[in-house]
Amino acid sequence: MNGSPLHDARGFTLIEMAVIGAIVSVTTMIAIPSFTQWKTNYQMKQAAMELVGNLNLARAAAMSRGTGITVTTALESGRATLTFGGVFPPVILNEGVANITVAAVGFNMFGLRAGGGTVNTQITLTPSQGTAYSVTVTPSGKVDWCAMASCS
Repeated sequence: MNGSPLHDARGFTLIEMAVIGAIVSVTTMIAIPSFTQWKTNYQMKQAAMELVGNLNLARAAAMSRGTGITVTTALESGRATLTFGGVFPPVILNEGVANITVAAVGFNMFGLRAGGGTVNTQITLTPSQGTAYSVTVTPSGKVDWCAMASCS
């Protein structure tokens, strides 16, 4: 009786396949919102770090050239952009940034922030949803970022 067709059948039943499909579907439904939020936060962190890097590059260029350089932020055609007064090509931040504080941050030949008095200059990067990130430039020219709408 071991040779009967029912005994030798191998594979999965329709019920087993349906249960696996249901498990995969529920897991996917739970994971997609988390992935979307993670992607938004990652894009904002990446944009903030890119802004910090470009501001530091402008500061270093001002010191090495012995002249002032101004970095201007703007929202052009729905994209956050940085311009460097013709010293470097413009930079467009990633599409995760829905809004950026319009500002001009200058660095003098000593690497100090030009203008702005004794308070920090803050640039806020805002996503369409989620956490805003801020970049702060101190009067001494130090550039830093934080994952909040306002750094202290």
